[in-house]
Amino acid sequence: MSMFSSASIRIAGLLALVSVAGCAVSYTPSAVQYDTVRITAKAPRSQDLESLLKPYSDSVNSNMNTVVGILEREMEKKMPEGTLNNLLADAMLAEARKEFGADIAAAFVNYGGVRAAQLPAGPLTIGKVYEIMPFDNLLVVQELTGKLLQEFLNRVAEKGGWPVAGVQFTIKDKKAVEVLVGGKPLDPSASYRVANSDYIANGGDDCNMLVNIPQTNKGVLVRDAFLHYFQSITAAGKKINAQLENRVRYAQ
Repeated sequence: MSMFSSASIRIAGLLALVSVAGCAVSYTPSAVQYDTVRITAKAPRSQDLESLLKPYSDSVNSNMNTVVGILEREMEKKMPEGTLNNLLADAMLAEARKEFGADIAAAFVNYGGVRAAQLPAGPLTIGKVYEIMPFDNLLVVQELTGKLLQEFLNRVAEKGGWPVAGVQFTIKDKKAVEVLVGGKPLDPSASYRVANSDYIANGGDDCNMLVNIPQTNKGVLVRDAFLHYFQSITAAGKKINAQLENRVRYAQ
C-alpha cells in the first residue's frame, strides 16, 4: 500500500504576476485557495509527474548515498551509556567548541531525539546521519550555574541517562551524583557553558529549568554538526570510532 493511501494533501495557488525592471518578472502569492485531494493506492500513476520529479529524486538519492566516513565498529544506542551515545555527544562538543569557543564545558544529546538504535561498522552515509537525527534542531549554547546544571543532570538521570560529553556522573535514586565536569567536581556556584539542541533548551523533554536561560546559536543544525564532525575525522585520515568510558553509570 502507498504510504500516502490515507493522506490528505492540500495543494493550490493563485499567483499574481509582478512586473519589475526590464523583462524580468517574479511571482508573488496574492491569494490562496485550497482543494483536498485524497491519494489512494489505486490512484493512477502519472508518468509526466514522475518524469518531472525524477531529476530531483535522483539528486537526493545520490546525495544521501554519499559516504562521509568509515565506522570502525558497530555503534549502539543504550542507557545509561552506549557507543553511539558517546559518538554523538563527542560530535556535539567538538562542533560547539569550534563554533562558540573552547570554553564549552559539556554537550548533551537527548536520548529520544536519536532515532537510530545502532549503526553497523563500515561506510557511513549522509542518509544514515539523517536517520540518526531527522529533526532540524539547532545547536545552541547556554551558560548555566552549577546549581542549575545539577538540576538539569538530575532530569537526565531521572530519564535513565543521555548521551553526554565533558561530564561524568552516577545515577542513584534517579539523581545525578558524583558529578564531574571536565574531570573536576561540579561547583554549584560556578558557571558552565553547555551545548544542547534548541528543543531541549526551549524546555523539551521536561527540561523546563532551561527555558529562561539565554541561548546563543549560529544557525548550525545538530545534524549538520554531526556531519561536519564525521567529515573532519575522515579528512584527517581516520576512521570514526567511540568507546564506552563510564560517563554515565548506575549506582551499584
